[in-house]
Amino acid sequence: MRSMLGAMVVMLLMSPLELQAGDASLGTCAASVGAWEFIGGGRAVIARDGDKYHALWLTTFVNADGATEREGVAAQCTCQNASDKLVWKCRVAYSFEPSQVGAEQTFEWIVNGGTLNSWFIAPDGTRSATALRRPR
Repeated sequence: MRSMLGAMVVMLLMSPLELQAGDASLGTCAASVGAWEFIGGGRAVIARDGDKYHALWLTTFVNADGATEREGVAAQCTCQNASDKLVWKCRVAYSFEPSQVGAEQTFEWIVNGGTLNSWFIAPDGTRSATALRRPR
């Protein structure tokens, strides 16, 4: 995983900074491989290794206290194609927040127009939304 993670970091950071929105389509889990950008700022990349996926994302978010925090995560994931969504189950391998290492995370992806809406599903079932798009 370390060599795959290194390649993903290089791909993520070497992308041009002037990214434009591309059309997002849900497709299949395998079609999700590649670079993504967060509408609110940040980048993500997904790679496939057999039936497993490796994801890396760097972004910021506003916490419950209203403060902006950095988020950097590398995770190993599985993906399930559902009729109208993709369900990602990820295990955090690296995080800016050390307490997140080893945590299980679930995400649902649904496309709305050219934007892919992603929800983090907390263990208690609450959802937090994020919008992603393909860079051009």
